[in-house]
Amino acid sequence: MVMQRSASLFVLCGSLVAVMVFSAPATAIEVSDIVVAFQRTTNLGQILIERGYQVAPALMLGLVLLLVVPLIAVISPIVFHAGKTENATRRYRATAHDDVSQQITGGDAVLSSRAYLEIIGVANARFAIVRDMLRIGREDDNDIRIPSAAVHRYHAAIYREHLNDWHIADLSGRDGNGIRVNGQKCFDARLSDGDVIELGPGRLRFRAGYA
Repeated sequence: MVMQRSASLFVLCGSLVAVMVFSAPATAIEVSDIVVAFQRTTNLGQILIERGYQVAPALMLGLVLLLVVPLIAVISPIVFHAGKTENATRRYRATAHDDVSQQITGGDAVLSSRAYLEIIGVANARFAIVRDMLRIGREDDNDIRIPSAAVHRYHAAIYREHLNDWHIADLSGRDGNGIRVNGQKCFDARLSDGDVIELGPGRLRFRAGYA
């Protein structure tokens, strides 16, 4: 009888938390509300576990695995995603309305002899690579800034190994939005004149210069 009541209460607690989370409007859900509800459910569960363990230890452990673990698996991703700030990088999914070419900023290319990047879709918009490394990302202190939530704060770096041996490296991480060179996703790639680089909705063309 004790075990049946424990199981019923576990199911009821889990159901109440799930109903609260999934029935509330997305804008009305606060992380603190979810955490409080989760803590209350956890406290109640702890009491039930202690009482049930005194009666039937083996059966109680089985109930914990059957009921508590799935509940945590459901709630944890919700807390994680609800806790993201507005400034967090979003997963990039290409759409027809993702043109940010006019908003990309950086240092102008002055000398044609230097390697530089062109903004695809914007006439005469190019940025010189004046040092051995150029950073691209969403933050203001990047050499080239792409103001999109799908671009990471520090998304990629173009660097030189030898005189005219340029490479691009992905800084967004294994689970980030990554980069593409000529349509192929890569983590580190050697750049050739005319290569098209994609970082989220940002599209740039690499030009090697001639010096």
